[in-house]
Amino acid sequence: MAIKPLGVLIVEDEIPLRQELRIFPWEACGAEWIGEASNGSEAMQLCAERTPDVVITDITMPVMDGIALIRELRKRHPNVQIILLTCHSDFHYVQEALRLGALEYILKVSLEEEELKQAMDKARAAVVKERMVQEHARREQRQLQAALFGKLLHGQEPVGSDWQLMTLSVDLPIRLVRLMLDIPPLAYLAVKETVQQRLTEQEKRDPSWLTWLTVREREYFVLLEGRTPPNAVLESLRTVVQHLTELLNREETKQERWATAYALFSKPVTSKEGVASALAYSNEWKDALFYDRCPEESTVYTQHSLPLSDLTEKKTKELNEMLRKASLSPASLKECLLGEFREWCIAERVKPNQLKERVLHWQVDWHRQQDGAVLSAARMGLLMDAGTLAEMIANIVQDMEAAELGKTRSRFEIRLAVQWIKDHLKEPISLPVIAEQVGLSPHYISRLFREETGSTVNQYITRLRMEKAIELLRHSNKKVYEVAEEVGIPSYRYFTVTFRNWTGVSPTDYKRNG
Repeated sequence: MAIKPLGVLIVEDEIPLRQELRIFPWEACGAEWIGEASNGSEAMQLCAERTPDVVITDITMPVMDGIALIRELRKRHPNVQIILLTCHSDFHYVQEALRLGALEYILKVSLEEEELKQAMDKARAAVVKERMVQEHARREQRQLQAALFGKLLHGQEPVGSDWQLMTLSVDLPIRLVRLMLDIPPLAYLAVKETVQQRLTEQEKRDPSWLTWLTVREREYFVLLEGRTPPNAVLESLRTVVQHLTELLNREETKQERWATAYALFSKPVTSKEGVASALAYSNEWKDALFYDRCPEESTVYTQHSLPLSDLTEKKTKELNEMLRKASLSPASLKECLLGEFREWCIAERVKPNQLKERVLHWQVDWHRQQDGAVLSAARMGLLMDAGTLAEMIANIVQDMEAAELGKTRSRFEIRLAVQWIKDHLKEPISLPVIAEQVGLSPHYISRLFREETGSTVNQYITRLRMEKAIELLRHSNKKVYEVAEEVGIPSYRYFTVTFRNWTGVSPTDYKRNG
């Protein structure tokens, strides 16, 4: 476990010894000198200001001696490691200090560089162990907090023990922040750990951050102490959002579009019911931003959202008729999507999930009318995951243009091969069998297929199978081995390896979190 240099505070009333310790090669011990004090009282003030990892202290000092200092450190800074500097005559004090929790002691008269390095190695090991214990406890705590928020998000009523287990106190005002990352799922996997490290760092150094937790992929909740002036909190939060946006667009994400982070910022709440209400309101707010957010904008939202409406039978008929008339030609359909359809959506502000489901049904039907084509699971996912109206429309137009381009460019034999593969995806498929179906040699169909689709036959079959697997894992109750058989890969082990290579996660994890 890599940790930053240990901060060392020297507490010693003898000036020559302080000077000697000040010039000690701390860097060689993976440490740094952060200050010195001549007695325990001064040391406690410095501890409050600088939070050292290690305190090296004399025992016999004026004002507050080493024993009293150790007692105070154990009360106020229990994680600080303590190394004693002592004389032979102080040995009975050493026993008391070790009983109180000091880590090691060194005799002043025999103080050597190697001895101090060994004591620092022991301190480092203790710090690493303590941090690992704390991190484990913090992860467990975060899981309990996430479970509570999961209940609230699904409209369930948490019991009193849920609040007690997560140790969330609402005796003082708190603010809820809902932090969302607009980035494709696979690109997010490349930066997920870094994002969470950034949130953890902010939690450690910002006193107003009580906790952060996650319930859904690409989405985080932050609880802030509510008494801090809102302007100061907002400025800090905007900095975090901007930094996260930069993280999302690092080179390793390898994405075509600009990814953004944005956040919703609540008013202070002072009760459990207030937390639940703030969370419910953030759901409404998030849906409203489908219409109101600029896809490339990274910001913190604090305003009230405009209301949304249900997709009534009347509105459904209007929408169906609009798209039916526009579907007479690709040009008129594209013009409708970018014009009349967009304006209708902005005016009606239909709840996004209802709108997406209706548009998805239309898109599936439109594809069936295009020589019996099938809308891929990947395209379905893009539509349902769209964070804004503009993004949804862009995905539909891109899909429509790709379908039209495919119809004009592909040879009849390739279209026939593609359709045969789709119809027999559940069965064993080989290049010779495909060649026989379309009346060409295996070598020739292989070359044509790559030229017209940009991928080999095997790559294309794998893509279709993984897209179908994603659809089944997301929208059905089938077990993983059943999904594997359904997409033509009866070997559970081979299916798991292929799925992980394709998506970056195992089928089980995808089904659990997808």
